[in-house]
Amino acid sequence: MKIPNKEIVQLVKDIQGSKNNKVVIIPHVNPDGDAIGASMALYYYFSKTNKVDVIAPSHFPEFLKWIPNSEEVLDYKKQKDKSDELVLNADLIIIADHNAANRSGDIEESIAVSKAKKLMIDHHPEPSYPVDFQISEILVSSTSELVYNFISEINNSAFDREIASAIYVGIMTDTGNFMHNVHPDTFKIVSNLMEYKIDREFIYNQVFNNYSLERMQLLGYTLSDKMEFLESVGTVILSLNKKELDKFSYQVGDTEGFVNMPLAIQGVNSSILVMERDEEVKLSFRSKGEIAINKIAKEYFNGGGHKNAAGGSEKELSVEATVQKLKEILLKNKQILIN
Repeated sequence: MKIPNKEIVQLVKDIQGSKNNKVVIIPHVNPDGDAIGASMALYYYFSKTNKVDVIAPSHFPEFLKWIPNSEEVLDYKKQKDKSDELVLNADLIIIADHNAANRSGDIEESIAVSKAKKLMIDHHPEPSYPVDFQISEILVSSTSELVYNFISEINNSAFDREIASAIYVGIMTDTGNFMHNVHPDTFKIVSNLMEYKIDREFIYNQVFNNYSLERMQLLGYTLSDKMEFLESVGTVILSLNKKELDKFSYQVGDTEGFVNMPLAIQGVNSSILVMERDEEVKLSFRSKGEIAINKIAKEYFNGGGHKNAAGGSEKELSVEATVQKLKEILLKNKQILIN
């Protein structure tokens, strides 16, 4: 388990030594529960001593907007000039829940030219972000778990209900409500978070039981009309184009969790969601057990991630053409997909 080294601890203490020092926290593009949970926990922590801002490279899901102070998160696509100014004038930039510069979206260029110290906190494999310091560990449930360790090492007395709740959101969402990628320390940390009287039932309902009618209709349509089972490789492909998403008034986050559902089907060992987003096709990969689905994401779709959870993209083809390409790739890589 990685914890902040002495240099990182000293960096943070130096930043916190003056209230004039400015901190900017940047989650990845299309941020999920872990990215927002980790970022908001850091926001609460640094706001006790510094001016701090969270800048999301793109819009984040409605089901996370109940988190206190989340209305203060800047949307880079809507507030570019202000965001660029904050990045360029920051003393410390924290890259949260991603480890490659292109995952910062359009704000990548401003981060690169900023003279701020840069710290990456992330749990994905093969880090490549050009930063001054990094806390990188793949053997944890989430980046939020690393943020817990980060705060514990620097100032364990800083924890409060807001920080604990934000970290819990990140751990809960990135483990699928504690169904995967957990280890003994994960539950020890959650036990410690409970000491701050977090409302687990409220958080669960806000995240998992707070969807729109259109979202549920989209889910039904996806599973009934847009699901294809490639039995010879034990893989389900789900696909959605922009026209279909628009039909159900798609909002960011509406397809969260869709890719996991086919894994409940007997004989299915991997599942892939192919979806049109922002003038490109996004792919989400999930698998069970020893099936390293991230190899497909990395080799063929300019992506990567964990063994059982990865992402990628296709910038040249339509959703339909991407699905056809994907089928050919899967059939060619049976050795990866069959236990």
